[in-house]
Amino acid sequence: MNPLRDYCNRSGDTELGLGWKEENEHGFLVWRVQDNKFVIVNMYGDGLYWEDWIDNKAETLGIENILGATKRSPKAWIRKYGYETTGYILERKASWVV
Repeated sequence: MNPLRDYCNRSGDTELGLGWKEENEHGFLVWRVQDNKFVIVNMYGDGLYWEDWIDNKAETLGIENILGATKRSPKAWIRKYGYETTGYILERKASWVV
């Protein structure tokens, strides 16, 4: 199966976000650095592999904090990878949208 198509089917996204893309037999990762934080934009595949990759890259860049977001329940990220919830993302339609 095409990894990008599978990612879009599972996530509901229609395209990848902006950032650097790493891709190999473990899946893919789109990432960027923003406000001295490593930001996971999109991640697909072997999560344990990508978490190790992210830690190594963050160390190379001298970045201490890693951020990510999910449309799914964050419980798996908290349990499996040691993330914690530090806030919420809120969304609404603009007033001009009918």
